Amino acid sequence: MKRVLAARPLAQCAGLLDRLRAEGWQAGRLPLMEIEPLPDALAALPAQASPADTLFWVSPSAIDVGWPALADMDFSGKRLACVGAASARRLADLSGLAVLHPQAGSDSEALLALPELADVSGQDWLIVRGQGGRALLADALAECGARVGIAEIYRRVDGAPDWAAFDAAPPDAVIITAGEMVEQMFRLAGPRRTGTLQCLLYCVPHPRIAERLAAFGATRIVTTRADDAALVAGLKEWFRRHP
Repeated sequence: MKRVLAARPLAQCAGLLDRLRAEGWQAGRLPLMEIEPLPDALAALPAQASPADTLFWVSPSAIDVGWPALADMDFSGKRLACVGAASARRLADLSGLAVLHPQAGSDSEALLALPELADVSGQDWLIVRGQGGRALLADALAECGARVGIAEIYRRVDGAPDWAAFDAAPPDAVIITAGEMVEQMFRLAGPRRTGTLQCLLYCVPHPRIAERLAAFGATRIVTTRADDAALVAGLKEWFRRHP
């Protein structure tokens, strides 16, 4: 039985683990990172969101942490946006509204290429995210004349993987869905596990994550679209070709 670990925050892990188990694999979580809400920032979120024309959510964690603070807001005249199809479905289910997102690609570059963003001059955007992160979207929107606010509503903290269990039974594959988790994994694992980590099979939803893994010496990387079904299908095809 193949053993697959998913490195993803707890709130977004259940559905992926269910899909992996449905394939007959042993699935578990590699808790490299946890999400810690910031109460003061969440309390300020409705006031920040009120004047915004567009609310952009950078990640599933941003939606899970931030949406409850805005659940009672009137979204008339506002637009919701994100980069991933799964996040768009989640937002649409919560809000009952259409959600702007790229059909091809799952990053800020793909969002900026949409015709709906050809002219953002004079628009008010609020980017809902965790502490830190890429500045590309905010900078590009501001350059094009938009007023851009940032709501940093959570922070990322170290997880606590069971490295003894990992050493006793290294997984057949690890799914990593965020680039910052690559550095987190090698740092938390420590130097003596570097060789093991470099030899593992990884499945990732974006070329940028694959590049980070390659920079750390990983050589077996499957890159798929950014949704759970695609990640599982990519692993399934790899295992079929490499029994």
